[in-house]
Amino acid sequence: MSKTNKIMKAVRSSKGRFFGLYTNNGEAINAQFVSESPMYITVYDRNSHANRKLAKKSLYGIKLSDVRVGAV
Repeated sequence: MSKTNKIMKAVRSSKGRFFGLYTNNGEAINAQFVSESPMYITVYDRNSHANRKLAKKSLYGIKLSDVRVGAV
């Protein structure tokens, strides 16, 4: 299972909770899962109060409660 698939599995299991999402360009987002397509994920960014559409391959890590996937 690739890193992106592990991150997406954790995102899907968030059940509406907020989590820390880290991207390849060094951005840290306090996010809530909204939806996904085959290439993109849409999350609500709690810091900027806006929906963000991110490429799945740009995801670097996630911190959800005690679960850490990828480099966090």
